[in-house]
Amino acid sequence: MQNTDLPPIEDGFQFKLSLFYATLFLSIGCYLPYFPLWLHGAGLEPSNIGIVLAAPAMMRILFTPVISVWADYLGNYRLMLMLLALGSLGALFSLNFVDGFWAILFIATINGVFWTSIVPLTETMAMVALDGGKLNYGRARSWGSVSFIVGSLGAGARVDYAGNTIVLPLLVISGTGIAAAAYLLPRPVGRGRLRRAVTAVEGKFEKAGVLALLKHPVFWIFLVAAGLGQACHAFYYGFSTVHWRSIGYSGWLIGMLWALGVVAEILLFLLLGNWLRRFNAGWLILAGSLAATLRWVVTAFDPPLAMLVPVQVLHALSFGVAHLGAVYFIAAAVPKQYGATAQGLYATMSAGIFMGGAVLASGPLYDAIGAYGYLVMAGIAFVSVLLALLLLARWDGGRLSGAPAAAVPAAKAA
Repeated sequence: MQNTDLPPIEDGFQFKLSLFYATLFLSIGCYLPYFPLWLHGAGLEPSNIGIVLAAPAMMRILFTPVISVWADYLGNYRLMLMLLALGSLGALFSLNFVDGFWAILFIATINGVFWTSIVPLTETMAMVALDGGKLNYGRARSWGSVSFIVGSLGAGARVDYAGNTIVLPLLVISGTGIAAAAYLLPRPVGRGRLRRAVTAVEGKFEKAGVLALLKHPVFWIFLVAAGLGQACHAFYYGFSTVHWRSIGYSGWLIGMLWALGVVAEILLFLLLGNWLRRFNAGWLILAGSLAATLRWVVTAFDPPLAMLVPVQVLHALSFGVAHLGAVYFIAAAVPKQYGATAQGLYATMSAGIFMGGAVLASGPLYDAIGAYGYLVMAGIAFVSVLLALLLLARWDGGRLSGAPAAAVPAAKAA
């Protein structure tokens, strides 16, 4: 699916974007499993932990669409990523100087303003490089998965040795790495800004194009289907570590369980990432949602470790395949000049509205029914299954009919 009409992308893009993914997911590997433990150690109750964890997701709703549209208009994703990384680092460092629920919530909210647009902008850069023939996306993204494992295992070992308070210094250190890697990123397209290169191929960024995209029903079916498929992981992200600690699992074992799913994800990206691009992205979203439904039903009943291990491997499908489905849908269905806008809207729906609401509900759910909260997540995943089937019925795998005009013909999907 390489687009030979795009101007050449800088040599070294694969390495530099892989490095950025690595630093980004090193931080996520520390944050997702262990930041809830830090909040618990700071004296917060489960319901308040859920509110703090939901704050960044809520900020996606307000800020990610604006930042994404601005990034598309400017065409300089590297500069935007540098500013966002520095802002997030400043917020994380500020947590060293606050105490109590309201102060922590305030700083977490500020962090959310900066953090929430980093991943969608990175994915947009990746899709441009993918079309320009300078990127193996699965390989680049797998480096992020490898560093997530390093982060989760390393942080777990440090938590066992030094306690919950070590989590915040680890986040500050890894956040510094993100800012440095953002600085090292090249401009996404050889000469001039990305906006000029994409305009030459697919047309000028226009407000009317954004409105046309927002009015397309298939785009909304995708947003809700893919968004719910990701949001059903909220209970796992928020309370799996807290719950596993409560039943006697060590920090190292918890890190191993998190890492296990990511190892499966790495193998998927490395071995099947580009091959899966042959399929209509709706099939990938459907496969991910079916796997998530099974995964959360089993996890709800506290299976023995011998059963929990293969269930964790389903992360390769419930997250990995579904994530590829979302990325490949945007690459195939949306003209490149609106790529960051589409990624931002997807992030707003999946990691903002749906994930934020699910995380917010996870605290009271855990208080009320413990691990059975996973059954609610299974229900969310099943709704995503139904919507993925609708997406398959309504979309043929090419550019959305009636979407913003593009000079490049729609790519055919298998």
